[in-house]
Amino acid sequence: MTLYNNISFSNAITTMIMQPAHANAQGNVHGGELMKVMDNMAGIVAIRHAKSNVVTARADELVFSKPVNVGDIITCIGQLAYVGNTSMQVIVKVFVRNLQDYSEVELATSAFFTMVHLSDGKPAPVEKIIPETQEEKELYALGEEKHLEIKKKFKRL
Repeated sequence: MTLYNNISFSNAITTMIMQPAHANAQGNVHGGELMKVMDNMAGIVAIRHAKSNVVTARADELVFSKPVNVGDIITCIGQLAYVGNTSMQVIVKVFVRNLQDYSEVELATSAFFTMVHLSDGKPAPVEKIIPETQEEKELYALGEEKHLEIKKKFKRL
């Protein structure tokens, strides 16, 4: 097996400090700013796997669990969970740490992103992944469950 079809290769992490430009007048970071960071992270993960152009098709189960404020440090982690024919399920989580008291990191928000591999502007096949570790198998099962749930929703429409 090559490094490139291993689930653990297609992940990404970034850390940044939240600035006033990210927030409203009360100092709360806009949810849309966090979504932008998450979408970028999902794109990086998908591009690393597909080795080509991708687009965001969906964001599901976006949950804001903890507010993020100006001056907080966020860490955004994206992890490839499942690969279909042309699409990929990427789980993205944002953790927050308050710099004032340097509290423990807490989950601020999370979501599933469906990313689609494109070639010549059309959906194109993407290489499958092979989960090896128990953690990868659990992640794959979760991603596959989300993939099948989305397909089922579209069949009803």
